[in-house]
Amino acid sequence: MSIKPVIILSDSLPVGLKANFAAVLGMSLGRFEPALVGADTPTNDGVVLAGITRVALPVLGAPQEELPVLFTEAEGLPVRLAYMRAAFEARDYEDYSHRIAAAPLAGHTPQAILLAGPRKAVDRICGRLPLLR
Repeated sequence: MSIKPVIILSDSLPVGLKANFAAVLGMSLGRFEPALVGADTPTNDGVVLAGITRVALPVLGAPQEELPVLFTEAEGLPVRLAYMRAAFEARDYEDYSHRIAAAPLAGHTPQAILLAGPRKAVDRICGRLPLLR
């Protein structure tokens, strides 16, 4: 299946957090869709560079209050990931896991999301959003 992935970040985050959250979500996407990562590629002098993404991965911006709505709208997509505020506040992964388990989904605040699925479905959800600036 050909999928279109996009990352959507809260446009109110500082630049450093935007970069970090996008990196975390991109890493998670590779776990769920390993075929999106290309083969290792050698340079002409024999240095092998690890594979990078085979598809464009646009990074879009949205007002913070829209992220939970977009995440809910994407419920039927094959890949729907969120970087929740609990991750930012947690000391380690165990603490994060406990914080997530302590509240229902509606009690968590996404700071960034990654959606991936058929192009038309993804565009329907976030096609109006601008590229992150």
